[in-house]
Amino acid sequence: MKNVLLIIQKLSNGGAEKAITNLANSLKNRYNLTMVVFDNSIKEYKPEVDIIDLKTPESKNILKKIHHFIIRIYKVKKIKKKLRIDCTISFLPGPNIVNVLSRYKDKTIISIRNIQSKLNKSKLRNLINQISFNKADRIIPVSEMVYSDLKKTYSINDKKVQVIYNLINLEQVQKKTYEKIDEKELLENELKIINIGRLIPQKGQWHLIKIFKKIQEKYPKAKLIILGRGDLESELKKLAKILKIEKNVIFLGFKENPYKYLYKSDIFISTSNFEGMSNVILEAMACGLPIIASDCLGGNREILYPDNGVLFPSLSENIDFSDSISNEENEVADLVINLFENKSKFEFYKIASKNRIKDFSIENIIEKWISVIEEI
Repeated sequence: MKNVLLIIQKLSNGGAEKAITNLANSLKNRYNLTMVVFDNSIKEYKPEVDIIDLKTPESKNILKKIHHFIIRIYKVKKIKKKLRIDCTISFLPGPNIVNVLSRYKDKTIISIRNIQSKLNKSKLRNLINQISFNKADRIIPVSEMVYSDLKKTYSINDKKVQVIYNLINLEQVQKKTYEKIDEKELLENELKIINIGRLIPQKGQWHLIKIFKKIQEKYPKAKLIILGRGDLESELKKLAKILKIEKNVIFLGFKENPYKYLYKSDIFISTSNFEGMSNVILEAMACGLPIIASDCLGGNREILYPDNGVLFPSLSENIDFSDSISNEENEVADLVINLFENKSKFEFYKIASKNRIKDFSIENIIEKWISVIEEI
């Protein structure tokens, strides 16, 4: 049985963090598995494997950053040597560079989770990424679009690359959908729209709130449920007040079990400006929700095209917290209303979600990871 190490920055509030947790839980019976976390002070995701906390949190101080970077490489290399690690898998740029620079006798696999050309990286970050791509034994983009963007942005060896989508534990999701919801306002039968994601510019949730303004005019008791935390939270709440819909827009923060909220909702909407491979779209599909999502750069089209959900043209990436609502936002609102009112189409997309999500089940995805681990 091979000894496998997983590396991640933290285990809180993010798609990569959830994805590596799902991967760990899916591989734990196949390998001797250990996870290294740079800072595990906030434990929102709880993989069922041994975790080593390096206790080197992120810092804005440049000297402390360099110090933590060196410590991480030293400690991870020591861990690899002590545990006789055969293969190390890392998620996200920081862990990826630590992975390849701490190589002992292990094979290194780095996972690319997002659209690199959209991340506004510095020259130093570009250099760090290029080093990790050159030194890794395998590069795993999370979607074909991420792979295509990666080739345009960096010089990479195609022979090292294999696209592997995110996986979903359907059995676990379905069990958690039936847990009790405490928020009584979410139990009403009126239209409930849900979005899950960090409250950051990438996710474009200011568009979502403006889209909901028009929907709420048609359905006064409708609710917009937003799960997640992030830098834009206060501004998004102010926008809801400016539009006079704050009582109908419910910010719930991070939830360990988002599935019970998805299950009680009617439609999932994503207004992201770009996505690597959206975990939350997959989770919403697993809960049987019709999906309406931006046709942005990234994996949305790979999940939904041609008839697994409704795609709309990407909206402006310029942040706008004014009360003006664009024609494009109004058109998306009409899409939502029309879908909800067309019961045959609504049911069609619910069934489409339940069928499409099977392609992302553990059984279909985990064998690809095992194949990569075994072949290197």
